[in-house]
Amino acid sequence: MRIFARDGIDGASVADIAEAAGVAKGSVYLYFDSKEALAGDLVRYLFTIEDNAEHRLSQDPDPIGRIFAFCQEFEDRVLALGEDSPVVLHMFGHVGKSKNDLLGRGIRQIVAESRFKVRVLLDNAAGKGLLGAQADTLTGAAAVLASAYGTIHQGLTMAAMNPAGGLKVRESVAIVLKGLGAKV
Repeated sequence: MRIFARDGIDGASVADIAEAAGVAKGSVYLYFDSKEALAGDLVRYLFTIEDNAEHRLSQDPDPIGRIFAFCQEFEDRVLALGEDSPVVLHMFGHVGKSKNDLLGRGIRQIVAESRFKVRVLLDNAAGKGLLGAQADTLTGAAAVLASAYGTIHQGLTMAAMNPAGGLKVRESVAIVLKGLGAKV
């Protein structure tokens, strides 16, 4: 991760990655076909959130709260990377740049899984009367995630200009949820 954060996906070499990991270069290829495959697994590690909640998504008594918690977990994971957090910008910026696009596939898979989870929670919220009558949960789920990811990216990009921080994921997601008729 540190090598990708420092050099970007394109600039990172498998030799540097192996050296940082304390293994021989050939050992990296025992587990990964390419540095893009390694980056794809890294993005899955960073953005796959284990949901060990007591209730199934479709039956959660507080689906809006769970959406906030889910999106907050993304922000917390990225911020926990500290000085290595720009790796997230490199990863999302690399989508579609390589022939086999393993990193892009990993990101698209995570986004699709996350969108499904948020949509189920929005459907649950709609069933409980917590959203407006005409709420489009499919588009709403996409907007919630776009807002969360975009806020994280903006924070990483603008950190030097606004060290005190700017918009937080909870605030941006609340705006989207309000647009869906939620009282947050």
